[in-house]
Amino acid sequence: MSPGPVSDATRASDATYPPMNSAPAGFDPARDLPPRLFDLLSSLHREFTPRQQQLVARRQEVLAAAHRGRLPDYLPPSPATTGGWKVELPDWCRDQRNQMTGPADDAELVVKMLNSGAPGVMLDLEDSMANQWEHLNQGVDNILKALRGELSYFDKKRNRTVGIQPSKTVVWTRPRGLHLSQGGVFGGETMSAALFDVARVWHGIEPGALKHPFSVYIPKSESAEEALWWRDLFQALARARGGICSRRWREPGGCPRTTSSAWRSSRRTRWLISSRSSPTTFASIASG
Repeated sequence: MSPGPVSDATRASDATYPPMNSAPAGFDPARDLPPRLFDLLSSLHREFTPRQQQLVARRQEVLAAAHRGRLPDYLPPSPATTGGWKVELPDWCRDQRNQMTGPADDAELVVKMLNSGAPGVMLDLEDSMANQWEHLNQGVDNILKALRGELSYFDKKRNRTVGIQPSKTVVWTRPRGLHLSQGGVFGGETMSAALFDVARVWHGIEPGALKHPFSVYIPKSESAEEALWWRDLFQALARARGGICSRRWREPGGCPRTTSSAWRSSRRTRWLISSRSSPTTFASIASG
């Protein structure tokens, strides 16, 4: 099954791409992915992978220009930089004075971080984890179990199973960045690795079973246009899942009122979507 036309740049080739995470030989997405996930990925891939590749190409253009002596500059003034707007965070994620981070595929480390008492824990699918299929699958599985409070590990020294203790710790999921691609899901085409990671976790969430809100820590965002890519992805996922927005952020179409000018102001803009099942299901924070 092909998701539709995608530019030639999406074709995976050892000659044009460095080694990347790819599904194993014989992988059948309709068979090997959770039910209905491939349909969701197909729709999102058509819309967001071409944009991701354009953003990556733009990064290369900006870097090449900098090497020629033309350094990056700020965007022109806008309401985001001249107005007095602000983003009000909900109480559950307001205390982020310190955070712990670690690879999502290490269940023991994840449990220990969540039991540490830290106000925030970032479960990483990117830098701190090997960019390989089996590690990614384990990381996603650990994140979903952690969000439900079900993740555990066996402590050999104490000869007992250790689980996650109830807490108000905010669990941030960090997907892979826009500069990375994922192979093997759509045959010879590559797709955005960031899209693949967020969609996999989002699809596996059961809102009524969440012990912690699903929160996304955006890695390595370099421009306002990239922030808009993330915003649009979150909105598309919310629509696909039947998400709604709080009254404060609602627009006539039912999507968050997060304007492009607002996103231009800061690389640390925060954004919140609520769902019908839980008022604090989906939040994100952009990072450097």
